[in-house]
Amino acid sequence: MPRRRIRPTFSVPLFPEPNEAMSILRERLQGTDYQECTRSKGRCAYFFVDEEERKFWSPHLSVQVEPEGEGSLLRGRFGPNPELWTLYMFLYTAVGFLATIGLMLGFVQWQSGMSPWGLWGVAIGVPGILLLYGISATGQKLSAHQMEELKDRIDGLVEGLEKEPQSPRT
Repeated sequence: MPRRRIRPTFSVPLFPEPNEAMSILRERLQGTDYQECTRSKGRCAYFFVDEEERKFWSPHLSVQVEPEGEGSLLRGRFGPNPELWTLYMFLYTAVGFLATIGLMLGFVQWQSGMSPWGLWGVAIGVPGILLLYGISATGQKLSAHQMEELKDRIDGLVEGLEKEPQSPRT
């Protein structure tokens, strides 16, 4: 089973320079059935799941084209919608902060000969972090077919522009 990452990424080396590559990608995007599910500006593009298929956990694909050597490098990153990602990171930070403060407070209490009730923060924080990671993995599993669909869109758009075989899907 492949290792789960919170925000899977991939990269594709391309022959054209970054601005030219984005121009070609925009031209190829015209007339596709997913043109309405894409936003593009400068060297960045965002691909979304079709409105009728979109769920709470549906991913979006953020793509950037940057200079590299004699050509360019397309970098793609999958993630949840920005509002969900912000909530997820807030919860991750809050639970991590609770565990860290609980560990420090519990250690000081223990060293002072007091009852280390602060360790309850660790007892709540560590399972909380594991729970958030499990939620992330579940969301990825539920949206795996949508991530494949978004990746296939990019694969179709960059076909013939690649310098070498694409990096494996992660």
